[in-house]
Amino acid sequence: MMKKIFAFAMVLLGLVACGGQNKDNPDTTPVLTKENLVGIWELSSVSTKATVGSEMVSVYVDFASSGNFTLYQKIGQGRYTKFEGTFSVSAEGKLSGKYSGGASWGPYEGAVSGSTLTLTSAGGKEVDSYKKVAEIPASVFSELY
Repeated sequence: MMKKIFAFAMVLLGLVACGGQNKDNPDTTPVLTKENLVGIWELSSVSTKATVGSEMVSVYVDFASSGNFTLYQKIGQGRYTKFEGTFSVSAEGKLSGKYSGGASWGPYEGAVSGSTLTLTSAGGKEVDSYKKVAEIPASVFSELY
């Protein structure tokens, strides 16, 4: 259960950074919507750290138009772990969801600008960025538990 919570926290960490639209120039940072979230995202930076201890973290998350997500996480030299569940995006651009096991996560403020997804935790303590990718690498599937 803790691995699932950590895995999603890392994903969400990477998905929220700007906290919505820029109030001075509202067109520069589009608020997150379900439509601009759908796709495959790779964790590219974490404001706190992208490591657990001294281990690097790799995360891919696929948000489907059906409202389902599939997340793949690897810590260090280990193997990828797969997590699934559902997600929703509010009219204000807040991302939240639930793992298939029932644990809830979020909400996180999100923004998409071009091929970058930014997710910010409540209070702005964690800001993570993801880059949009065409597909999840085959190596992820060959390294699944």
